[in-house]
Amino acid sequence: MHAKPACFSLATAELRAEFLTRETGTLHKGIEIEAGEFQAVPVDNFSQPIDNFNNAPQLPTIPTISLADMMQREYVANWLVEGLIEQSDLGLIFGTSGSGKSFFVLDLAYCIAAGIPYHGRATRKTGVLYVCGEGHSGLQKRLRAIHIEKGCAELLHIHITTVPAAFIEESSAIAIQNTIKAIGNIGVVFVDTFHRNLGKGDENSARDIAMFLQNIDLYLRSIGVAVIPVHHSGNDSTSGRSRGSSSIRAAMDVEFEVIKSADEIVTMTNTKMKNFEPPMPMAFKFTPIAESVVLELTEFVAKPKVKPLSNNALIALRCLDKVIEQYGITPPQIIIDLFKDSPQNIPTKVVTIEQWRMLAYQSITVDSEPEKKQNALRLAFYRVRKDLDISKKSAVLVITFGELKPKKML
Repeated sequence: MHAKPACFSLATAELRAEFLTRETGTLHKGIEIEAGEFQAVPVDNFSQPIDNFNNAPQLPTIPTISLADMMQREYVANWLVEGLIEQSDLGLIFGTSGSGKSFFVLDLAYCIAAGIPYHGRATRKTGVLYVCGEGHSGLQKRLRAIHIEKGCAELLHIHITTVPAAFIEESSAIAIQNTIKAIGNIGVVFVDTFHRNLGKGDENSARDIAMFLQNIDLYLRSIGVAVIPVHHSGNDSTSGRSRGSSSIRAAMDVEFEVIKSADEIVTMTNTKMKNFEPPMPMAFKFTPIAESVVLELTEFVAKPKVKPLSNNALIALRCLDKVIEQYGITPPQIIIDLFKDSPQNIPTKVVTIEQWRMLAYQSITVDSEPEKKQNALRLAFYRVRKDLDISKKSAVLVITFGELKPKKML
């Protein structure tokens, strides 16, 4: 016959809990209590409320919203710059050194602070904090030129730090937050440049970037400001991405690339727009004012992207130059006839594709087993010709002879 169940109460300094044994003297599985630390309570009192239950420590939670409540909310864009940047966005502006990105950023910052349209796009007037890591003397000249060009009479609500921040450090992020609160009415923070304001962090380290982003979220975006770092392009300037860890781009709400062409046209292209349709690219030309220049909007002309040549394609081009130099002949009439509509393009010397192929096979590199090398070379040479056909950088004319007539390949 089982013993009558008993209820035991365990009292501690912070909390009083109750445990019901299956039979007298046997504690609940997983609970270890030394003798003398509890006392029996009559089972009839088991339903009695536990003392101070409501005063027990609360477990941490995180705010949530139900799908039903979410679907009832109407989303209205809160644009800082219409179609480009929303209030509280985290956005990146990047480009190579000398691309004109600082001119672009200062122009944008000035229009926001003045509340004037940014080249046809409405802005919401708010204060600007410019966290400057370098080039203070040049900054003064550029802002003076913009001020003259825009024609604003009032002194604008733009504030510039005289020393860089170190956003990987929590204390630095807190200092920037305190600065924003002390100035008042700051709606956007530009960080120029990302690298100079990272502190001792490594921009290639996902862990360091995570710390940077955490501090930005906790101490800047949490108080409703947009944050726009200015960064450099990657080592391959044609890659269309910024330098450093891929986690940088992944965290951005918006991203813009700034490119300066050989004819001094600065183009701003959106490379990421998380929640809206990407805006069309904008093109600017430099106009001298005072001791600096400003960006003047001009017509954007789309240029076809040129595929970079592979290493084997570059090697094959050098081989072609050697073959033409050693074995090139004056083009026969059958080739000249191909250029009736463009005689200016008639080549001065030509060689057969087999002559080119023989030298290229000796020079291009393939990763293959010896018995499969010939096939690998054949495939590599085919890819080289395909690359040259796509890339208009090469200015190479390859002519192949069919059964009846020659055919221009490029």
